[in-house]
Amino acid sequence: MTKALLIMAHGSRSETANDEFRALVEKVAESAHALGQEYAAVIPCFLELAHPSLIEAIQQLEHQPVESVQLYPLFFNKGKHVGKDIPSQIEEARERFPELHLEQLDYFGNAPGLADLVLTHLSIF
Repeated sequence: MTKALLIMAHGSRSETANDEFRALVEKVAESAHALGQEYAAVIPCFLELAHPSLIEAIQQLEHQPVESVQLYPLFFNKGKHVGKDIPSQIEEARERFPELHLEQLDYFGNAPGLADLVLTHLSIF
């Protein structure tokens, strides 16, 4: 099954912040490829305030043989956005793109090892 990975951030009124996120997603795509993880595409998307939205990101896949889309929320907490807003957007996308299997992955803040990563990052200061 050919799959794509969409990584979602909140979005900002600051294009500098949005561009920083887009650059991070590009690095993730390069690392995924280097590690042999097969994605037809790795695309950034935003919950609000920036583009592309989830729907717009999926539309970018129209001419690719993608059957499955994984959405990775790059959010620290399971607040309203992760618990309600993102699932709502996924349901809307499922209605618009019934041929795709859409899956919401666990959010970043729930990743095992995150506390160790924070400590590692702190050790460079």
